[in-house]
Amino acid sequence: MATPDTPQSTSAVPQAVIDEEHKGFPVVWLLPLVAVIVGGWLIYKTISETGPSITITFITAEGIQAGKTRVKFRDVEVGKVDDVVFSDDLTRIIVHITMHPGAESYLTDRTRFWVVRPRIGASGVSGLSTLVSGAYIAMEPNQEGKQAKSFTGLEKPPVVTADLEGTSYRLRSKKLGGVSIGAPVYFRQFEVGEITEYRLAEDHGHVDISVFVRAPHDQYVREATRFWNAGGIDLKLDATGVQLEMQTVTSLLAGGIAFETLPRHADSPQAAEGTVFDLYDSHDASLEAPITIAYTFVARFSGSVRGLTVGAPVEFRGIRVGTVKSIELGFDPRLSDTSVPVVLIDLEPERLAGFADIDLGDEATRREQEDLEQHMVRHIEESVQKRGLRARLETGNLVTGALYVDLEYFPDAEPVVLSQTSEYPEIPTLPNPLEGILIGFNKLIDKLEAARLEDTLISLNELMASTNQLVGTIDQRAPTLATELETTLKEARATLSTLRAMASTDGEIGNELYNALAEITAAARSIRVMSEYLERHPEALIKGKAGNP
Repeated sequence: MATPDTPQSTSAVPQAVIDEEHKGFPVVWLLPLVAVIVGGWLIYKTISETGPSITITFITAEGIQAGKTRVKFRDVEVGKVDDVVFSDDLTRIIVHITMHPGAESYLTDRTRFWVVRPRIGASGVSGLSTLVSGAYIAMEPNQEGKQAKSFTGLEKPPVVTADLEGTSYRLRSKKLGGVSIGAPVYFRQFEVGEITEYRLAEDHGHVDISVFVRAPHDQYVREATRFWNAGGIDLKLDATGVQLEMQTVTSLLAGGIAFETLPRHADSPQAAEGTVFDLYDSHDASLEAPITIAYTFVARFSGSVRGLTVGAPVEFRGIRVGTVKSIELGFDPRLSDTSVPVVLIDLEPERLAGFADIDLGDEATRREQEDLEQHMVRHIEESVQKRGLRARLETGNLVTGALYVDLEYFPDAEPVVLSQTSEYPEIPTLPNPLEGILIGFNKLIDKLEAARLEDTLISLNELMASTNQLVGTIDQRAPTLATELETTLKEARATLSTLRAMASTDGEIGNELYNALAEITAAARSIRVMSEYLERHPEALIKGKAGNP
């Protein structure tokens, strides 16, 4: 029996053997390492192949679906919609989009996005392909500007894209008229541009309209070019007849703007980007020189001014020299009448030959302008007093009844005392010719009415009395008159017998009388035939007898 201190035999316990030749990396860790490497590579590949994420804000999400709607540029996919959510205040739709790699440089604050869907507008029908493929978000990249990740989408497609060459201009108009975004811009009835935008000016005094003229047609826009509203139909009725003007059927329906440079300004410099022009109401209005100087005069008409409108022309010997400024009722102390139509007219010296060449920007010229105003006022006053200058209303159109103010010299006109109550110099007036005729008729009627009917009846009574007296005298002298009448009849019979003898066919006088009667008979027959023909064919008086050239 072994004691506790006696060591036990170790032959029964297995001993670990250390192999010095197989020391190294454990195989068991190789698989996890490979998995980490593959995972890292996949993560890197995913990150490297994923483009930037952006957000676009729209008012409505019509046609946009998460996971389906694409972002395209020139019909090539460049991104995809990931999610569509509301804004915090629920007034907007925020669209989250993942762009394709390489799009970072094109995402600036000048980049534009809009939803392409079927639309019918002034420029035509667009987006028909989306009826099959569905709506998509169009992108207009722009490398100019600062990098951006958030954008505000356009509610309508832009009329002009950044890659389109041309020039933009601004037009000022008193009213919008028939202008609409996308409406065409014409040059010599060729469509050369579009209306891109319109807005009310900050001072509410006019409307600002932006237009784009495509290259190379923008070279025809000069600093002296005139723009006018070409929408609808321009119907003009004047002394030359009826004139109907229209650009195209598109302009009739959607409106439009046209421009032209007058031949005398063809050498003016080409208009730069953003040049501001005035927009005229019509082509005729654009042909007139812009009026910047006007001197106001007053005219008081005693009759009706129906047919006279603000803007009507003021003419001198058939040439326009001014414009009607206002029409109102006033008080004339000379007539003590509160119903006297008061018409303010603007005489425009720029319509005179040679005045348009004056540079009004020069200080000396402005002093000359003040002197010119004083000179014109003095000239009008002298013409009124010495040469009989008068204003009267004339009919400009018999169909519409439109009136205009005509200035003319009437040397025989009665002198007048001009009113000093108006702040403007006064031009005396005369009634128009038609009104003068009516006044003459009224005077004639007044004279006829002034004649006393009693006097006429008295004259008739006196005439009847004289007639009765004459009849009485004839009755008293009847026997004597009967005897004298019998003697006269005997003498007439003797004379008639003598004439018969002379007018016999055997005598010379008889032959002449017979021939004369024959000619008279033939002439009477011709006259009768002609009268019967004219009765059946009255148009022969104008056209002539049928069959004659």
